[in-house]
Amino acid sequence: MNKVVVHIAYPLWRKNMLVALARAKELQDSGDDVTVTYCAAGSGSCICNQSGNPLVCRLCQSWVQKNASELQLHTIGVGSSGNRDSPMGPPLSAKEFPISLRKELVEGVLSGLISTYRILPRDIKKIASLQRIKRRTYYTALRLHADLFRVVAAVSPDRFEVFNGRHACSKAGLLIAKSLGIPFSTMEVNANKRPIVFVGHTPHDRHGVQARIRSLPVDIELATKFYEGRRKPRHNRFARAQSEAFKMPSRDGFQRIVSVFLSSQDEFESLGKSWKSPFPPDHEIMRDTCQRFPETLFLIRFHPNQAGIKSDIRSGFAPLEQLPNVRVYGPTDVANTYEMIDQSEIVVAFNSTVGVEACWAGKPSIMLGPSFYDALGVAYTPPTVDEFWALLERDQLKPKDRTGAAQLAYYVLRDGNDLKYIQTEAGKLTHRGFSRRQAWKAVAARNINTVCVNVMRKFMRAA
Repeated sequence: MNKVVVHIAYPLWRKNMLVALARAKELQDSGDDVTVTYCAAGSGSCICNQSGNPLVCRLCQSWVQKNASELQLHTIGVGSSGNRDSPMGPPLSAKEFPISLRKELVEGVLSGLISTYRILPRDIKKIASLQRIKRRTYYTALRLHADLFRVVAAVSPDRFEVFNGRHACSKAGLLIAKSLGIPFSTMEVNANKRPIVFVGHTPHDRHGVQARIRSLPVDIELATKFYEGRRKPRHNRFARAQSEAFKMPSRDGFQRIVSVFLSSQDEFESLGKSWKSPFPPDHEIMRDTCQRFPETLFLIRFHPNQAGIKSDIRSGFAPLEQLPNVRVYGPTDVANTYEMIDQSEIVVAFNSTVGVEACWAGKPSIMLGPSFYDALGVAYTPPTVDEFWALLERDQLKPKDRTGAAQLAYYVLRDGNDLKYIQTEAGKLTHRGFSRRQAWKAVAARNINTVCVNVMRKFMRAA
């Protein structure tokens, strides 16, 4: 029998709550001694309660307690130490926490703000209201960390588990486990709404994830189905935006076409410092590259998902649009990613799945910066701009082997860890063998937070 602490972070998010409870119950059924922890802050700010509304806290806590009780799980509330009536202040002097810990928690706080508001860190600093939310959330995470540390140290578990572990109040638990030398696992839900458990790393640890991918079978038939399906609008929400009316620009006067695919900067900014690219900003790399290779027609495609980013991501590319060998397609412009891949001699991707799809299509693929695919052997991954240029200078750049691309397809379509208390019906994750009690509490609490977030977004637009 093992002792396991399962921390339910952000239980107002449906999949977090379902997967964490189902996992805890299954571990308990297998004979493990399971302790479930949850945030018991009186008026704490977090990604699910950005205004620090005490009613949201009470609804959230009651919702966890009721459902955990139904499953006969032992629970402990944490994070209520300190002055409950003063959420703006930490329970202890922040200086009593190691600076490395404080930086990690700040990174977790920023992750939530970036994802919620689709705004880059440089702009968060300019908005006073977001700075206040950041400060309150940081202090809530400090309180939770201090209390959870005491609980975990007292329980002395053989393993610690939490869902995802990216945002501050879930990341706190991972920091504790690491500091105490306790093995940990993280939970997630994959693209097919199937639970998946990562042992010893998080879902956003690209090294751990890719090691898992490289251990999977190579099923060419399955991979063919996957990559052909991604080109079809009904299988790929972004493919729906691809226009059949798109016409490739003429290559007359150019020796070749190189298509460049950008990705959502906010998604990768939210993943923290381990995802920081060694390269200059995208527009600077491409400006210098396009000027260096005037005989090449460069097609630069923004990702459709970038349309929702509130920060300015377009102005840096304005000078490139004046170059005769450049065509820039914005997030909402008419374009067809797959026709661009098929008509290009080389494909360049910044943190994009397109780099893998290009490999599968038999095209030489170059990936710039960190990604979930940079160790799969599907693309060239130059560490510097000079080495990137050296690749472009080659007469014939050969495509990479497709093995890693096939393994990625298997990972997306087949990999996962089934839980007996969870099932997927009609593409939706649902509970099995137990009932979700008093779901209205979670709905009400989420609605309160949604109103708060929407007001903030309107305020940001007005500013």
